[in-house]
Amino acid sequence: MESETKYRRNEEIVFREEDDGAFLFDPDSGDLRYLNQSGKETFLLLGEDQSMSSVIRRMRELYPDIDPQQIEDDVRSFVKDLEENRFILT
Repeated sequence: MESETKYRRNEEIVFREEDDGAFLFDPDSGDLRYLNQSGKETFLLLGEDQSMSSVIRRMRELYPDIDPQQIEDDVRSFVKDLEENRFILT
C-alpha cells in the first residue's frame, strides 16, 4: 500500500451516514459494515481522491491526542480492509 496511491469510493457501495458513524453496504455481496466516527471520516477523505499520506496527515490533525504512529497503523489497516472488500478502489 503506497503512500501516494489514491483511492476512491466504489460507486456501487451504498453509504449511509448516521450521527455517530456510518454504514457501508455492498449490494452485490450483501456485506454490511458499520464505521465509527473516525472510520467515517477516513472513508469520506478517501472519497475525495486523497492519497494515503494526506489521509493520515488529516487524521493526525483531527486526533492530536492520539499517538501519530497508532493513527498511521490504524488508517493503513482500515484502508487495506476497505480495499480488500471492494468498498474503495485505487
